[in-house]
Amino acid sequence: MLLRSYAFVHVPAELLCARIAADHGRWLSPLADAAVGDGEALHVRVGPIDSLPLLSKTVTLDAGEAIQRNEVTVVPITWRASGSPGLFPGLEADLEVASIGPMFTQLTLRGRYEPPLGTLGRQIDRLLLHRVAEATVRSFMRRLAESLTKSVAEDTY
Repeated sequence: MLLRSYAFVHVPAELLCARIAADHGRWLSPLADAAVGDGEALHVRVGPIDSLPLLSKTVTLDAGEAIQRNEVTVVPITWRASGSPGLFPGLEADLEVASIGPMFTQLTLRGRYEPPLGTLGRQIDRLLLHRVAEATVRSFMRRLAESLTKSVAEDTY
């Protein structure tokens, strides 16, 4: 199943790209439940509604090295459920960082997941869970945009 979500940040793209490239995935730490040292897992709680534990899940998140593609910086991202991985889909995605003006940046997450539980899982996904996955990604992107905006502002001032 394919997912796509956008978020807009009132920060120049070059500042965001510099922040992302500078710290090898630590830019995701403000989203983490428990950010740990180099080489260890980063755990992030994701879900469509942050305050409802039944609709959220802790995932192990990994961000690869940023790649420059023309005017866009692309960061490969994967997340996997940290508990009961067979019941929750993982996500393989690209986070794209693109300038849309001197002071605005568009973050785009394009991802793919495979519903667990085979045919039954795909049917349940079509009926309900794909909407939950879309809401989860939108929530993640909103929190990521807020976190990056704050982080760049702190670095700048």
